[in-house]
Parts: sequence; structure tokens; C-alpha cells
Amino acid sequence: MTEKSTKRLPGRPKHAEEDISIQQTIIQTASKLFMEYGYETVTLQQIGKSCSVSKPTIYYHFTSKPELFKVAFTTMLQNVSRLTSHMLDQAEDLESGLVCLAEARLGNPHAEIETMLREAEPFLDHAQIQDIRAAEHGIHEVLATHFQRAMDQNRLQTDDPYFLAETFSTMMLMGNREDNHHKYGSNLSLGKKLVDLFLRGAQ
Repeated sequence: MTEKSTKRLPGRPKHAEEDISIQQTIIQTASKLFMEYGYETVTLQQIGKSCSVSKPTIYYHFTSKPELFKVAFTTMLQNVSRLTSHMLDQAEDLESGLVCLAEARLGNPHAEIETMLREAEPFLDHAQIQDIRAAEHGIHEVLATHFQRAMDQNRLQTDDPYFLAETFSTMMLMGNREDNHHKYGSNLSLGKKLVDLFLRGAQ
């Protein structure tokens, strides 16, 4: 009788795993360069050189520079959304969660999304812009959910939770100021100050 092989069937093909790894590397590198230098200054050749892949390899994964920008930017925003959700879910209360979140976001300053989009917008199509806006909205939705929960528990006065979410996100842009460490000592101290101002104003 012929003995049947008991070997487990292979999972994802190796080349597919390599493709995903290369794609993630391109996205991470592009995100860093776009955030540091803006849209127009950064070239696909520069991105490829920074992550040791060829320009044709980038085109294999992304149809164009605008598409790569869209994917890089939405990925960054989705990561922020996941971080926001995790920190607020793990916190003992809303205030301590917001302080942890503020410290993290102030420690990783980035250009205002409006400034970034204003520069890139002439090169993006409507669908790409909408995808970026949807990813940004995802962060506000996470914040709004927690603000609404606090309102339901009478810990915040009734208000538009999305307005509060957008206000809190705007306050985090103070992390872009280079002199904050001299003024406030640390991201934690600034975060506590901002959260205290935000919550006392919302109660």
C-alpha cells in the first residue's frame, strides 16, 4: 500500500510573505520621508534608495506616487487610531487615559494634516482624499466614543462628542513647537496641563 504523506500543507507562499514585507518597508519609509520633507520634495527614487528597493519594485506594489502617499498616510492614521483605542481602553479612567495618550502624541509630533494635504491635494484624486479623511475620522470616532461614554456617566457635560474629539486632537498639535520642553519640562507635564484644561472646560 502506498503510504500517504502526512506533511502539513504549506501556508502562505514564501514569495508572498516577502512581497508583504517589502510593501510594509516601502510604506514605513515613505511615511517617514513624507512627514519630514512633505509631498512634492520626496521622490520615488529617494524612497527606493532609503529602503534599498528599485523604483520598478515600488511601482509593482503601488500604481503611483499619489497612491503610495495615500496608503502611507492612511496607515499612519490607522496606527494612531489603534494606539488611541488601546490607551483609552486600558486606562483606569478617561483622564488618565487622555494623559497617557497626550504624552505619546506630544512625543511624536507631526505636521498638521491640513498642511500635508494642502500640498498633496493637487496630485490626489477625490477617492484618495476621501480615504485619508476617513482614516482621520477613525481617530475622532475612537475619542468620541469615550467622550460619549463619559457623558452617559455624567462625568462630562452633554456636548457634541465629535467636536470634543477634534478639539482634543487640535490641542495635541502643540507637540510641533520646538520650545515646549523649555516651557513645560516634559511631554508628560505638558500633557497633564492640556488634559486638565480640556476636561475642566468640558465639565
